[in-house]
Amino acid sequence: MNLPWKKPAVQLPEVGGNTAGNRTISTKSASGVGVASVIAAGAGFVILVIAGNHLQPGEYAQFSVFWGALFGIFGILSGIQSETTRAVRSAGSSGGTRGGPKLHPPVLTSGILVGTILAVLILASSWLWAPSVLGSNAPWLLPALAVAAVAYSGHSALAGASAGAQEWSLYSRLMSAEALFRLATVGSVVLLGVGPLGLEFACALAAALWLAFLLVSPTARRAAAARADVPRPVYMKQTGHAMLSSSATAALIVGFPVILSFTSSTRELAAAGGLLLAIQLTRAPIMVPLQAFQGVAIAAFVNQRERGVRALYKPTALFVSVGVAGGIAAWLLGPWLMELLFPGKYEVPAWLLAALTFDAALMAILTLTGTATLAVGIHRAYSMGWVTGTGVSVLCLLLPLPLPVRTALALAAGPAVGAAIHVASIVRRGNTAVAASV
Repeated sequence: MNLPWKKPAVQLPEVGGNTAGNRTISTKSASGVGVASVIAAGAGFVILVIAGNHLQPGEYAQFSVFWGALFGIFGILSGIQSETTRAVRSAGSSGGTRGGPKLHPPVLTSGILVGTILAVLILASSWLWAPSVLGSNAPWLLPALAVAAVAYSGHSALAGASAGAQEWSLYSRLMSAEALFRLATVGSVVLLGVGPLGLEFACALAAALWLAFLLVSPTARRAAAARADVPRPVYMKQTGHAMLSSSATAALIVGFPVILSFTSSTRELAAAGGLLLAIQLTRAPIMVPLQAFQGVAIAAFVNQRERGVRALYKPTALFVSVGVAGGIAAWLLGPWLMELLFPGKYEVPAWLLAALTFDAALMAILTLTGTATLAVGIHRAYSMGWVTGTGVSVLCLLLPLPLPVRTALALAAGPAVGAAIHVASIVRRGNTAVAASV
């Protein structure tokens, strides 16, 4: 299922115009981000293949739920990156200096503060969810999740600042280095013969790699010194909106195994290793590169706010085409690839692989419409689209249907409803602006 990722990556920044002043990213820099996104997607894919082969199906189900919890936390914290990108880019495009007004907060320290608060909430609420999600390893994994939350908040803030400042080389290196370091640590513990707990620690460790960039890169230190475009109370409120939305994003994109663990019986979940693996494998080729380009997309939409919903036409059509073509390929080749990668371990029907692949394209469209909504400053609508989409997905998972059927339905209906809310909000915003100008 090789897909033409570089084409939409270059087109997204160009939707607003071709003049040099409006250009968000050069072709060379876009290629660099594209290569980094392919590296990140490839590293994540290889990790899943390694874990799927190294672990027994029951162990993989346990690992998959932890993976969902860890990257669910990372997904929540990606709201810091989204709002930081918008704030730093907006400050730059409105003529602010790199240092910014003294009343405007440094984005790195603000991001770490948010991550610390989230880590405290994780530990304080653990008695509600940790036994069912982390199982008997909760005493070891809870501290790992809390530390990873603080570490990744710094990564998100630095990545957002580099995207907002259009330091795309730094942005690319951050993305690819973190993914490769995670792959290297996972590969090392597998070679040592360590079980699921070692793999889980290895996955969490890479969150702190950004600290090495601060030590060796002057560009990283300049980006870390960037300030927001608004005073701290406003910035924290807008970051809260972004994180609320990214919480729903995380629940649908990477935390879905955790939702399944709450809405499925113990017997269903124990037998769902193949389903969980199929969800992750069908999503990775689409979602990892798209998430890598979110910084580019937000900066582009901020630069070209006046285009409104028209900026979504081409990328949406592209993702629909990719979903249809990918779904057909998954139907024809998916079962054969699963057997090739995991001989005799997992059996996933062709129709389910096809449905999950198309669902991944719908998730990409929801991500794109959310990015556009955030970029034009409609923070409440951004949150509403993601939260409503997540609610619809959870309701679908409660239907009295077989687990594979309700999973495929949940991953289609939720993103479709959320994207519709985002698009309607952008159209309404455009109509209001036109009426005000008359």
